[in-house]
Amino acid sequence: HEMHDNDLLADTVRIAGADGAPVTIYRARKAGQIVAVAYKVIGNGYGGDISIILGVDLSGKLLGVRVISHSETPGLGDRIEEKKSNWIFGFTGLSLSSPPAEQWKVKKDGGHFDQFSGATISPRGVVAAVRQGLEFFASQRNAILAAPAPGQPKAAEAQQ
Repeated sequence: HEMHDNDLLADTVRIAGADGAPVTIYRARKAGQIVAVAYKVIGNGYGGDISIILGVDLSGKLLGVRVISHSETPGLGDRIEEKKSNWIFGFTGLSLSSPPAEQWKVKKDGGHFDQFSGATISPRGVVAAVRQGLEFFASQRNAILAAPAPGQPKAAEAQQ
């Protein structure tokens, strides 16, 4: 079975991120109920921005993390890509409490996550961005879930 039965690209809500810039959140629904969300976060890499998409269930657990674009060094930092290594799959099933918040760092910094030999900045940037993405979901969860589906009246309008 598919996890969702709606058009993710049509069921979006925009909410200000921690930096004030709007984040577009794609909402997965099954039988009308939101079951998961996906949205982009930006990490700071060695070569510049790393664009990452997160899939998160309603409990705040990661369903998946993928790097969608980056300028990291080939053969070193590019191992954040699923095509280059399986490192990125290690986020699946994790949440802000598993590992504990203070462990959301690379091992070199005393955390849970492996870095790559010769390349610490790229995985450090991804780990930090994923953690920030989870914190964003935790702080904005109610707003994300409360926003009406496209074409549905907002709650206030429906009550008039």
